[in-house]
Amino acid sequence: MLGLVVVLAGCRAGPSIAPDEAAPPPLADASDPGPTPAAASPSTEPGWSPVATEDGIVVTSRPSERSPLPIFRGVGRVDAPLVEVLAVVTDAERHREWVFSCSESGLVEQTSESTGVVYNRTDTPWPVPDRDVVLDSRIELVDGEREVVVRFSAMDHPARPPLDGVVRMTYLEGHYHLWAEDDAHTRVEYQVDSDPGGSLPTWLATRGTRDMPVETLRALRAQV
Repeated sequence: MLGLVVVLAGCRAGPSIAPDEAAPPPLADASDPGPTPAAASPSTEPGWSPVATEDGIVVTSRPSERSPLPIFRGVGRVDAPLVEVLAVVTDAERHREWVFSCSESGLVEQTSESTGVVYNRTDTPWPVPDRDVVLDSRIELVDGEREVVVRFSAMDHPARPPLDGVVRMTYLEGHYHLWAEDDAHTRVEYQVDSDPGGSLPTWLATRGTRDMPVETLRALRAQV
Protein backbone atom coordinates (compact mmCIF):
# COMPACT_ATOMS: atom_id res chain seq x y z
CA MET A 1 0.00 0.00 0.00
CA LEU A 2 3.02 2.28 -0.14
CA GLY A 3 2.54 3.06 -3.83
CA LEU A 4 0.09 5.87 -3.16
CA VAL A 5 2.32 7.21 -0.38
CA VAL A 6 5.17 7.51 -2.88
CA VAL A 7 2.87 9.37 -5.27
CA LEU A 8 1.87 11.79 -2.51
CA ALA A 9 5.48 12.37 -1.57
CA GLY A 10 6.24 13.24 -5.17
CA CYS A 11 3.39 15.73 -5.22
CA ARG A 12 4.52 17.71 -2.21
CA ALA A 13 6.24 20.32 -4.36
CA GLY A 14 3.02 20.99 -6.26
CA PRO A 15 0.63 23.95 -5.83
CA SER A 16 -0.25 24.57 -2.21
CA ILE A 17 -3.80 24.72 -0.91
CA ALA A 18 -4.98 27.90 0.71
CA PRO A 19 -4.98 27.67 4.53
CA ASP A 20 -8.73 28.10 4.84
CA GLU A 21 -9.24 25.18 2.46
CA ALA A 22 -6.73 22.84 4.05
CA ALA A 23 -6.96 23.59 7.76
CA PRO A 24 -7.88 20.59 9.93
CA PRO A 25 -10.54 20.82 12.62
CA PRO A 26 -9.23 22.37 15.84
CA LEU A 27 -7.80 20.04 18.48
CA ALA A 28 -9.24 20.21 21.96
CA ASP A 29 -7.14 21.85 24.66
CA ALA A 30 -5.03 19.18 26.36
CA SER A 31 -6.54 20.15 29.72
CA ASP A 32 -10.07 19.70 28.44
CA PRO A 33 -11.39 16.17 27.64
CA GLY A 34 -13.65 17.52 24.90
CA PRO A 35 -14.46 18.37 22.27
CA THR A 36 -12.43 16.44 19.71
CA PRO A 37 -12.01 17.86 16.17
CA ALA A 38 -15.13 19.43 14.71
CA ALA A 39 -15.67 16.52 12.34
CA ALA A 40 -15.72 14.19 15.32
CA SER A 41 -17.01 16.41 18.11
CA PRO A 42 -19.42 15.12 20.73
CA SER A 43 -21.35 18.36 20.25
CA THR A 44 -22.01 17.49 16.59
CA GLU A 45 -22.23 13.71 17.08
CA PRO A 46 -24.46 13.02 20.09
CA GLY A 47 -23.48 10.15 22.36
CA TRP A 48 -19.71 10.69 22.53
CA SER A 49 -18.38 10.87 26.10
CA PRO A 50 -14.94 11.92 27.37
CA VAL A 51 -12.68 9.07 28.52
CA ALA A 52 -9.22 10.54 29.04
CA THR A 53 -6.80 13.28 28.04
CA GLU A 54 -3.09 12.48 28.20
CA ASP A 55 -0.06 13.98 26.46
CA GLY A 56 -2.38 16.05 24.29
CA ILE A 57 -4.28 12.93 23.16
CA VAL A 58 -8.04 13.25 23.64
CA VAL A 59 -10.03 10.01 23.96
CA THR A 60 -13.81 9.78 23.67
CA SER A 61 -16.21 6.85 23.30
CA ARG A 62 -19.80 6.04 22.52
CA PRO A 63 -21.92 2.87 22.58
CA SER A 64 -21.61 0.53 19.62
CA GLU A 65 -24.57 -0.90 17.75
CA ARG A 66 -22.56 -4.00 16.82
CA SER A 67 -20.49 -4.80 19.90
CA PRO A 68 -20.76 -4.97 23.70
CA LEU A 69 -17.65 -2.74 23.78
CA PRO A 70 -17.88 0.98 23.08
CA ILE A 71 -16.43 2.62 20.00
CA PHE A 72 -13.29 4.51 20.97
CA ARG A 73 -11.72 7.52 19.31
CA GLY A 74 -8.35 9.10 20.02
CA VAL A 75 -7.15 12.38 18.56
CA GLY A 76 -3.66 13.85 18.82
CA ARG A 77 -0.99 15.83 17.02
CA VAL A 78 2.10 14.23 15.47
CA ASP A 79 5.16 16.39 14.79
CA ALA A 80 5.78 15.15 11.26
CA PRO A 81 4.49 15.80 7.72
CA LEU A 82 1.33 13.96 6.70
CA VAL A 83 3.12 11.83 4.10
CA GLU A 84 5.57 10.53 6.74
CA VAL A 85 2.75 9.65 9.13
CA LEU A 86 0.84 7.97 6.32
CA ALA A 87 3.90 5.90 5.40
CA VAL A 88 4.04 4.47 8.93
CA VAL A 89 0.29 3.85 9.18
CA THR A 90 0.20 1.95 5.88
CA ASP A 91 3.31 -0.16 6.54
CA ALA A 92 1.66 -3.32 7.89
CA GLU A 93 4.96 -4.94 8.83
CA ARG A 94 5.63 -2.12 11.31
CA HIS A 95 2.29 -2.23 13.14
CA ARG A 96 3.73 -4.44 15.86
CA GLU A 97 6.26 -1.69 16.59
CA TRP A 98 3.64 0.87 17.63
CA VAL A 99 0.02 -0.39 17.63
CA PHE A 100 -0.83 -1.12 21.26
CA SER A 101 -0.49 -4.83 22.19
CA CYS A 102 0.07 -5.87 18.56
CA SER A 103 2.29 -8.97 18.65
CA GLU A 104 2.20 -9.87 14.94
CA SER A 105 1.37 -7.95 11.78
CA GLY A 106 1.93 -8.14 8.07
CA LEU A 107 0.65 -7.57 4.57
CA VAL A 108 -1.33 -10.58 3.36
CA GLU A 109 -2.06 -9.30 -0.15
CA GLN A 110 -1.53 -6.07 -2.09
CA THR A 111 -4.76 -5.64 -4.07
CA SER A 112 -4.06 -2.23 -5.65
CA GLU A 113 -1.94 0.89 -5.21
CA SER A 114 -4.26 2.07 -2.44
CA THR A 115 -5.78 -1.16 -1.06
CA GLY A 116 -4.50 -4.26 0.65
CA VAL A 117 -5.23 -7.08 3.06
CA VAL A 118 -3.53 -6.84 6.45
CA TYR A 119 -3.17 -9.28 9.36
CA ASN A 120 -2.90 -8.19 12.99
CA ARG A 121 -2.69 -10.24 16.19
CA THR A 122 -3.30 -8.69 19.61
CA ASP A 123 -1.55 -10.00 22.69
CA THR A 124 -3.81 -10.35 25.75
CA PRO A 125 -2.93 -11.15 29.37
CA TRP A 126 -3.12 -14.80 30.42
CA PRO A 127 -5.50 -16.60 30.63
CA VAL A 128 -7.45 -14.59 28.04
CA PRO A 129 -6.80 -15.92 24.51
CA ASP A 130 -5.11 -13.63 22.00
CA ARG A 131 -7.29 -11.99 19.36
CA ASP A 132 -6.47 -11.67 15.68
CA VAL A 133 -8.10 -10.15 12.62
CA VAL A 134 -7.70 -9.96 8.85
CA LEU A 135 -8.41 -6.48 7.56
CA ASP A 136 -9.40 -4.95 4.26
CA SER A 137 -7.42 -1.67 4.32
CA ARG A 138 -8.04 1.28 1.98
CA ILE A 139 -6.44 4.70 1.52
CA GLU A 140 -8.87 7.50 0.59
CA LEU A 141 -7.68 10.93 -0.52
CA VAL A 142 -10.14 13.49 0.83
CA ASP A 143 -8.28 16.69 -0.04
CA GLY A 144 -5.20 15.86 -2.06
CA GLU A 145 -2.09 15.74 0.12
CA ARG A 146 -3.79 17.70 2.95
CA GLU A 147 -6.35 15.16 4.21
CA VAL A 148 -6.26 11.37 3.96
CA VAL A 149 -8.29 8.56 5.55
CA VAL A 150 -7.04 4.99 5.96
CA ARG A 151 -10.09 2.79 6.55
CA PHE A 152 -9.98 -0.83 7.68
CA SER A 153 -12.62 -3.51 8.24
CA ALA A 154 -12.59 -7.21 9.12
CA MET A 155 -12.75 -9.76 6.33
CA ASP A 156 -11.94 -13.40 5.57
CA HIS A 157 -8.93 -14.44 3.51
CA PRO A 158 -7.84 -17.99 2.62
CA ALA A 159 -4.18 -17.15 3.25
CA ARG A 160 -4.93 -16.42 6.91
CA PRO A 161 -7.36 -19.04 8.32
CA PRO A 162 -8.27 -18.95 12.04
CA LEU A 163 -5.66 -20.33 14.43
CA ASP A 164 -6.19 -22.79 17.27
CA GLY A 165 -6.16 -21.02 20.61
CA VAL A 166 -6.65 -17.56 19.08
CA VAL A 167 -10.05 -15.85 18.84
CA ARG A 168 -10.68 -14.50 15.34
CA MET A 169 -12.49 -11.15 15.37
CA THR A 170 -15.16 -11.18 12.69
CA TYR A 171 -16.36 -7.62 13.23
CA LEU A 172 -14.01 -4.65 13.31
CA GLU A 173 -14.26 -1.29 11.57
CA GLY A 174 -12.07 1.74 12.03
CA HIS A 175 -9.89 4.41 10.51
CA TYR A 176 -6.91 6.70 10.76
CA HIS A 177 -7.96 10.18 9.65
CA LEU A 178 -5.00 12.45 8.92
CA TRP A 179 -5.08 16.22 8.49
CA ALA A 180 -2.00 18.26 7.55
CA GLU A 181 -1.88 21.22 9.94
CA ASP A 182 1.16 22.54 8.08
CA ASP A 183 4.26 21.12 6.43
CA ALA A 184 5.58 19.70 9.71
CA HIS A 185 2.54 18.72 11.81
CA THR A 186 -0.31 16.24 11.30
CA ARG A 187 -3.53 15.81 13.21
CA VAL A 188 -4.41 12.10 13.62
CA GLU A 189 -7.79 10.64 14.56
CA TYR A 190 -7.77 6.92 15.39
CA GLN A 191 -11.16 5.22 15.76
CA VAL A 192 -12.16 1.57 16.20
CA ASP A 193 -15.48 -0.24 16.59
CA SER A 194 -14.94 -3.96 17.21
CA ASP A 195 -16.40 -7.09 18.73
CA PRO A 196 -13.53 -9.06 20.29
CA GLY A 197 -15.57 -12.29 20.39
CA GLY A 198 -15.70 -14.68 23.29
CA SER A 199 -15.62 -13.14 26.75
CA LEU A 200 -13.35 -10.45 28.16
CA PRO A 201 -12.94 -9.42 31.80
CA THR A 202 -14.52 -6.02 32.44
CA TRP A 203 -11.19 -4.59 33.58
CA LEU A 204 -9.52 -5.62 30.33
CA ALA A 205 -12.30 -4.17 28.16
CA THR A 206 -12.19 -0.90 30.11
CA ARG A 207 -8.41 -0.69 29.85
CA GLY A 208 -8.56 -1.25 26.11
CA THR A 209 -10.96 1.64 25.54
CA ARG A 210 -8.49 4.04 27.12
CA ASP A 211 -5.07 2.51 26.53
CA MET A 212 -5.49 1.45 22.91
CA PRO A 213 -5.90 4.99 21.48
CA VAL A 214 -3.54 6.70 23.95
CA GLU A 215 -0.66 4.24 23.68
CA THR A 216 -1.08 3.74 19.93
CA LEU A 217 -0.95 7.46 19.12
CA ARG A 218 1.88 8.01 21.58
CA ALA A 219 3.92 5.24 19.95
CA LEU A 220 3.05 6.54 16.48
CA ARG A 221 4.70 9.84 17.42
CA ALA A 222 7.90 7.98 18.20
CA GLN A 223 7.97 6.39 14.74
CA VAL A 224 8.47 9.66 12.84
